[in-house]
Amino acid sequence: MAQRIILIHGRSVKPAKRQQTRLVKEALLQGLNRVDAAKANAVRGGTVKVDFVYYGDINNKILGEHSTKDREKLTASDPDFNNAPCLPHEDYDEGLEAIGHVKTFNKRTYRKILAENKDLQFIDDASRALSTVASLLTASFLNEVAIKRGTADMGAYLMQRSVGSQVRERLQAPLRKALKAGDDICLVSHSMGCMVAYDVLWKFSRMSEYRDLRENGNRVASWVALGSPLGEAGVKANLYDADERAYDGGTDKHPKNIVKHWHNIAAHDDFICHDATMKDDYKAMRTFGYVETIKDHRIYNCWTRNGTSNPHNFYGYLVHPLTAGLIADWIAG
Repeated sequence: MAQRIILIHGRSVKPAKRQQTRLVKEALLQGLNRVDAAKANAVRGGTVKVDFVYYGDINNKILGEHSTKDREKLTASDPDFNNAPCLPHEDYDEGLEAIGHVKTFNKRTYRKILAENKDLQFIDDASRALSTVASLLTASFLNEVAIKRGTADMGAYLMQRSVGSQVRERLQAPLRKALKAGDDICLVSHSMGCMVAYDVLWKFSRMSEYRDLRENGNRVASWVALGSPLGEAGVKANLYDADERAYDGGTDKHPKNIVKHWHNIAAHDDFICHDATMKDDYKAMRTFGYVETIKDHRIYNCWTRNGTSNPHNFYGYLVHPLTAGLIADWIAG
């Protein structure tokens, strides 16, 4: 049995797999170094295993096909996917260096960052994301058009079975292996990755083909959800358990006995987690004993890149002391 952190990213265009894997681990280590250097060293040295789940090739293909603006951003190539177009990574290295100089992650620091950086990209992305979430509430033809013009990758995951299956498999394989091995698991998901995590956890805890996992009895010890859209009505209406009733313990609503502790972290002004709390939306999981705790946390995400702030950024969440503190608390002393 090993201690294992499994991370899965979110929506939007992505750098190449190897580059993003490196960036995610560097952000994780930067955060852990802020709260517990010894536990950061345990991760750095491999005592605590780290798996990164990447589906950026799928995001890049979908968004490149649906948006000229996104396609023009994909100027690098990914050797792990036949040199498919992907996002350059250099700006993210600069962003990690910049946030490394942030000493305190509070309202005052955040306001200073907003004053010194543009937010035009954030506003544009916010409007597209909110349009998608609203359109997902009903599956009309016009709403499908709106989804494709907005965040096509997130819409495709929820509304196209083949895409959803392909993305879920990226997480299912390592998570199933870790659960069967009896590993002590911390699952860290971001944005659209929270939807993927929820659906995979539901499948593992409910579907007959995963009976072996239930008989094994192992559970994810800590699920840390960052910038999660799982509270949005349009998202909930399209998850795997959307047609089940939340008020009846005899139905198949919600993942059951597959997670011990669920931490939801939402940054102020994060446009994807417009509904910032999960404890109220998923209270049935506590009522019926499907999970031991659900806790909501609020932070200020101080990420910037190219002079633009983004309170939804994955790396900004990972370096934050609260996120790192929860992961450090899970790591054995």
